[in-house]
Amino acid sequence: SDYNLDCMPPHGYIHVLSLTENIAEFRNAVNKQKISGNIDTPEGGFDAMLQAAVCQSHIGWRKEAKRLLLVMTDQTSHLALDSKLAGIVIPHD
Repeated sequence: SDYNLDCMPPHGYIHVLSLTENIAEFRNAVNKQKISGNIDTPEGGFDAMLQAAVCQSHIGWRKEAKRLLLVMTDQTSHLALDSKLAGIVIPHD
């Protein structure tokens, strides 16, 4: 890259902050974030959604809560079955 950026290494998902009503804590956590690349950008967001859905104790979902995840991206996702073409045939646990 032509840019001198302090980036995090590529990763699938990193839990940063559980759900909280503390706005200052949320703002502080967001401001500390660094950009990172992802080896497979379209699936990076989907993996984060999956982790947020299944890791209930880390996220802090209440049992009675409705869960809403909003993902906004300008990245297109792959077509169905692209993973089989790449030899990725074991589904996520």
